[in-house]
Amino acid sequence: MQHNTALKALDQDPATWRALTVFNVYRVILALILCSVFFLQLPPEFIGEADPKLYKLISLAYLVLAFFLFTVTALKFGHVQTQIRLQLVIDIIALTMIIHSSGGINTGLGSLMLVVVVAGGALIPGRLAIFIAALASLAILFEVAYMHISSDGVTKYNQAGILGATFFVTAWLAQWLSKKIQTTQVVAEQHRRDVENMAVLNQHIISRMKTGVIALDTKGAVTMLNESARTLLGINQDTSDARLADIAPELAEQIWLWQHHSTESFLPFQSTPDSPEIKATAASLDSGEVLVYIENTSALAQEAQQLKLASLGRLTASIAHEIRNPLAAISHAGELLAEQQAADPMTVKLTDIILRHSLRVNSIIETILEMSRRKTVEPSLMVLANWLEKFINEFKESKQAQPDEIIIDCEATTSYIAMDPEQLYQVLWNLLDNAWFYSTKDTASARITLVMVQHGNELFLDVFDNGPGVADDVLPHLFEPFHSLRKGGTGLGLYLARELCQANGARLNYIKEADSSGHFRISFPIQQDVLV
Repeated sequence: MQHNTALKALDQDPATWRALTVFNVYRVILALILCSVFFLQLPPEFIGEADPKLYKLISLAYLVLAFFLFTVTALKFGHVQTQIRLQLVIDIIALTMIIHSSGGINTGLGSLMLVVVVAGGALIPGRLAIFIAALASLAILFEVAYMHISSDGVTKYNQAGILGATFFVTAWLAQWLSKKIQTTQVVAEQHRRDVENMAVLNQHIISRMKTGVIALDTKGAVTMLNESARTLLGINQDTSDARLADIAPELAEQIWLWQHHSTESFLPFQSTPDSPEIKATAASLDSGEVLVYIENTSALAQEAQQLKLASLGRLTASIAHEIRNPLAAISHAGELLAEQQAADPMTVKLTDIILRHSLRVNSIIETILEMSRRKTVEPSLMVLANWLEKFINEFKESKQAQPDEIIIDCEATTSYIAMDPEQLYQVLWNLLDNAWFYSTKDTASARITLVMVQHGNELFLDVFDNGPGVADDVLPHLFEPFHSLRKGGTGLGLYLARELCQANGARLNYIKEADSSGHFRISFPIQQDVLV
């Protein structure tokens, strides 16, 4: 059973078949040379001289057999070890007769047997290789003995003995070298497999990393780009042989500065308006290639935002409390003055200004105190489409909106997001309240559309309205605190909305359109690990 298994393994070994094919090529060439020398009467002249008829018959038969055995080997017919043993026996018989018909071992043709013995040592495992050497030695001894019987010439048994001993030594050395080579090949093959497995493992790890990884050659061409890098840079096209400057120019510029001016720190940037803020680091390899790591700074920004808000909350709460008491006194004094001087129109006008602005300042203080009292973010997993439908119904009721004034256009998706429901409610209420205000400001009716679409690993929620859009000079200050275009507004709505989004790992941006209009977009990271 084990013997059959070993034979089957050898039969399937391509290296053994290749070695046997090479030996068959050698046999064909040798047979052609032996025939050509005899029939074309080429030197050396002793070839076939002792028995021309026998040499002619054997050389032609050997040539035919050489081509036949080459064909059988090429077709991989039968067991490889059976073929090797049979072919080597044929070689020993044929070469012995060729040596005899050419004048015996005195001619030096006995060295042709060495190649057969070497082939046996290299191709046949175990003691059978020594058997081939013994068979070749016996064939030479029989040839010498026959020459001694059939002729009166001097018989050189010592030469035959030396040649036989050489066969055994050669067979042993060939087998030893063959084992060494096979062991080396096995080790090399194992190392190759280990390297391939390691390469596959590394590729798998790199492809699953949340950190973006880019490999650049010495000319700045991208040789490797993992999926996270594609997502962070917003790359959708094929990057084969592409230059980094063509697909991520801002990153390429920072790397160029790092290479030529030894700039240690890379600046955070956004590759597209919709992509998260990222920061790169780079390392040079000995080969001159560059390895670039890209990190999403949203998590760090989110943590910094929490610390900033906590500090700001404590400060603003203290200030608000200090202002609130004097403001209450001013407001109360204004009310009393208005009651006492009700007959004086100028006094009424001035007290009205006092009361109106006192209310506005009090509204700002209330908003600031609300920010300072804001609870820790408690994100919940939710399907945004389901939550959004309930929210819109509530908003419509509060504004007494017609069914066609607020429309939801949601892509069919069950993707989950993670956000604090109360804070999401506050963000969307602020955005829709602004949209409603500016939509109804110059038109008879509002037209608000909420569009939700999945883009890669993010979920976009766009808020469109038929308002005039944000002017170019206002855009840089759109999310700054205390900056408002609405009469009586605190200027904290959009600022607070963006802060809440960042605290929950989302992003709030204003997307400017080519026709001067625009819309707000909230980008939510999709929770990939949720089992639906």
